[in-house]
Amino acid sequence: MGIFKKDKPGQTIELRVTGMTCSHCEMRVAKALEGVPGVKDAQADHNNQKAVLTVQGDVAMDALIAAVDDAGYTAEPPE
Repeated sequence: MGIFKKDKPGQTIELRVTGMTCSHCEMRVAKALEGVPGVKDAQADHNNQKAVLTVQGDVAMDALIAAVDDAGYTAEPPE
């Protein structure tokens, strides 16, 4: 799935995240994503089934998806 190489700090990535049903789910997804090296901030939205990340440096898409999976949800890379 590749690595996002971000030359500028503060670039954003949007992931589709399914399985979230409430604000507690949003917090779990955001916390899981913020644990991935290179992710500076993560916000999840259960109504729109997505997460928006602010990243700095190289971030592996596999690591983002694995973090969401480990938290009990499903993530898909951006199109």
